[in-house]
Amino acid sequence: MRRLSICLFSILFLSVSLKADSFSFSFFQNMADNIFQNRYPARDKLSHLGFYIDKDFSKTSVFTEGSYSYLFENPGLSYYLQDVGLDYIHPVSEKAAFYFSLIGQGVFYRSDYADFNSLSLNFLAAFKAYLSQTSILKSNYSLDYRSFRYSLFDFVSHGLSISFDKYFQTRTTMKSEINWGLKCFLHPYSSQEVILVEDSGGHHSGRRSYLFVPRTQFEGQNIQILSFTGLIAQGIGGNVGFNISGMKQWYLSGENPFTSVEEFYMVENPSYDRFAWAGYQFGAQITLLIPWNIELKIGYNMANKEFPGIESMNLEEEPLGMTREDRRRTFETRLEKNFPRFSLFLSYVYVDNNSNDPFFDWQGNFFSAGIEWNMFFGGKK
Repeated sequence: MRRLSICLFSILFLSVSLKADSFSFSFFQNMADNIFQNRYPARDKLSHLGFYIDKDFSKTSVFTEGSYSYLFENPGLSYYLQDVGLDYIHPVSEKAAFYFSLIGQGVFYRSDYADFNSLSLNFLAAFKAYLSQTSILKSNYSLDYRSFRYSLFDFVSHGLSISFDKYFQTRTTMKSEINWGLKCFLHPYSSQEVILVEDSGGHHSGRRSYLFVPRTQFEGQNIQILSFTGLIAQGIGGNVGFNISGMKQWYLSGENPFTSVEEFYMVENPSYDRFAWAGYQFGAQITLLIPWNIELKIGYNMANKEFPGIESMNLEEEPLGMTREDRRRTFETRLEKNFPRFSLFLSYVYVDNNSNDPFFDWQGNFFSAGIEWNMFFGGKK
């Protein structure tokens, strides 16, 4: 309660002192029966408190965003995240504009996971143009630098993307996007030094004992990926809509520098990001506007992901002589109600992950409920 009171006081102080144009506050409560997403389920509850404040100055705006996430059963994974940034819009015509943003971020974990603490700087340059009344062309370049307390995680990444959106009078929307990314590890050499997470309970605590051990003397660890995404959406009447999407991602060069890749529920860790896998995924979603203007979304997603450089292990942590590959099926349903000043949502997700590494053969149920409250000051809407 003391930390919560400090957060709330800080949010109110910042919004008043900055004379903000807009202010958002959110609180989400999550429950999961497999927080570490592996063979040995570990239940936990995660509370997430966040805020967003911005101030406009003509074409430029400054903003700050913060959040605190607390895990009741695994408090060592609790963390605070803070962003501070500015963005700028430069119109070049009535139908085209450039957008630039610069964001600094800090992520701070408790002592058990302090090696995940990081400071980062992100730069984004984007261009958007209306080719016609029904088609949009967008392109982005992003640069991300991140420095961790455990320096072996440090990296710089570059990303390029081009997307094209087309809208039809039949209420059909088609979107396509191609992405290229390059992740460069800044300290690609290692001796016998490893990072270990405290794990007195063995496998049944939900973590392998050698989590994130780097390979000995790995070098040249630059990972290059290419992906293509497509989406088709269709509206039916005023109350129904559905979409189908697909994505294919390739490794062009490099591979994972770690001996294990692990994905936590709603908690970031340095081993898992968009550069960690190659493969494909497909999804479908239907959206219904039901009585009392409640939005109901029902979705299904299937994915096949290979993790180059990661070798599958048996339950005795012995290599199986093959690259890890996961086949995942996800079912999600979400209810959302929007009011003039705030929004409420309730969601349930079921995941069935089949892997040739038995440690990552798992199922899980995830529940979330939350509220987001928005305030606008002056003439901003």
